[in-house]
Amino acid sequence: MSVRVFNLPNVISMLRLVAVPVVAWLILHRLWEAACWLFLAAALSDGLDGFLARALKQTTPLGAALDTIADKALGVVTLVMLTLEDAIPLWVTLAILARDTVIVLGALSYRGLAGHLEIHPTWLGKTHMFAEFVLLALVLASLASLLAAGVWLDWLFAGVFAIAAASGVQYVWIWGAKARRERVI
Repeated sequence: MSVRVFNLPNVISMLRLVAVPVVAWLILHRLWEAACWLFLAAALSDGLDGFLARALKQTTPLGAALDTIADKALGVVTLVMLTLEDAIPLWVTLAILARDTVIVLGALSYRGLAGHLEIHPTWLGKTHMFAEFVLLALVLASLASLLAAGVWLDWLFAGVFAIAAASGVQYVWIWGAKARRERVI
């Protein structure tokens, strides 16, 4: 049985991708409450599209790629925009961007050397994405005055920084071990 590429889970991923420039525009114009709600809806749709793809047996390579691209685009654009607004410290943003860059460059290098690539997110990698999206949603909610930012925000910045660093190291370790096993380095 073939699965159609244009299916509900893929449409949800595409809508999340379309939401990215809208969230950026809302942040740029400091429309915090609208940005918060749209970001939250887009972030929650990440779990929905994956659940539906599995439940409806509509998983596709395009869907997997769209999901990853939409997640990264939503996270990175929102992160950078909030950093430019001085709502997120630069050191947190640099840690997340360094982690993502190392993972992407490592995966591309491995594919170039080994000729194939199978990506399986780790538990720590998924925890990082969850923590990053929670951080972004809470910062937006704080800017929208939907909740009061307190000392907890500094702890959250430190926690996301630590998870980003640990996750980045874990991926380097995993890809290095794969490369050694296949003797591509």
